[in-house]
Amino acid sequence: MTQPIRSERPSRFARKLRKLGNEPKRFFIDSSGFQIAHRSWQKSLKLGSFLWVVACFAIAALYLGVIASDRYVSRAELMIKQADQIKMLPDALSMLGLGGSNHQDVLLIQEYLKSWDLLAKLDKELGLKAHYQSDKADYFSRLPQNVSREDFIEYYRKHLTLRLDDLSGVLTIELQAFDPEYGQQVVGLMLKESERFINKLGHQVALEQLAFVEQEVDRAYRRLQDEKAKVLAFQNSHQLISPESTSSARLGVVSQIEGELVNQQAQLKQLRSYMKETAPAVISVQSRVDALTRQLEQERAKLTGQDKEAMNEITAGYMDVQTQATLAADLYKTGLISLEQARIEAYRKLKHLLVISQPSLAQDAEYPRRLYNLATVSVLLILLYGLIVMGLATLREHQD
Repeated sequence: MTQPIRSERPSRFARKLRKLGNEPKRFFIDSSGFQIAHRSWQKSLKLGSFLWVVACFAIAALYLGVIASDRYVSRAELMIKQADQIKMLPDALSMLGLGGSNHQDVLLIQEYLKSWDLLAKLDKELGLKAHYQSDKADYFSRLPQNVSREDFIEYYRKHLTLRLDDLSGVLTIELQAFDPEYGQQVVGLMLKESERFINKLGHQVALEQLAFVEQEVDRAYRRLQDEKAKVLAFQNSHQLISPESTSSARLGVVSQIEGELVNQQAQLKQLRSYMKETAPAVISVQSRVDALTRQLEQERAKLTGQDKEAMNEITAGYMDVQTQATLAADLYKTGLISLEQARIEAYRKLKHLLVISQPSLAQDAEYPRRLYNLATVSVLLILLYGLIVMGLATLREHQD
């Protein structure tokens, strides 16, 4: 009894192997798994499989029509201008934005609006994550709890739309929120932070240069005060306001004494021509000549000499301190001019974020687009149903 069973199993297995090698297509069609799947699809067709399409569409219509949360869009438009461009451009070109808008700056703003830095600022100031995780929104629309940083920024970017007009340089910001007033607040803060960002980025170098020039001006001012103090100390120590004027005055005195001495010497020579040396007139004139000679020597010693109190030494020292004071004054004057130029340059580099349209307060929800989404779902379901029916028909033909 056991021997025929052992001989039957190898023969059945061998027949299946031969069938797989000779007719693999027929082997799969005649397999029990394919028969079960085929009978299941036939049964579903008999029950009316298009009802599945209707059921899926009904579920989508129920979600989009009743469950899906409304999302309101707040819009704002902006462009970037430099301070000198705003003044120099004609009104027509300024309105069009031709030549005035720095395209690179607008692109930087566009990237900053999508950055984590801005998102963290919005979340810190207005609680953006808590708003998107609110229970007032439906499960499929809101941001999940305990979401990662990457998922949060991806969710934020899906609800943020940025459109740049290359011709005018106008950047349009659109943000979706579950509350229209909250969305308006968020877009307003985005504009404020964007202006701060572009000013910091374009104005930072100019501010550093301005700070350096201001430090140099302060240093020149301190040096000028020190040199002025030295001039005053020099004048006080020698009790002279202007050594040059004093020297000129003493030089005039010397010249006057020399002239008087020449006159007295001529008179003495004349008296000696006809009087004796012991004559009272000769002695008197000789006394005046001697006095004038001594006075002349004293005055010349005050002007020039080895003494440190000589006017030439005092004048030389005064010229030194006065030259340093004049140089410090010139440096300070040059520093003030450079400071004003640096301020003008800093103003020229200052970029202004011009808000063309303030953040709007939405009255109607733009998302989800119910009719559009329902039409899309219906088309996809019908296409999927058609593909399945065509696939089953193709299998049936091959089976026949």
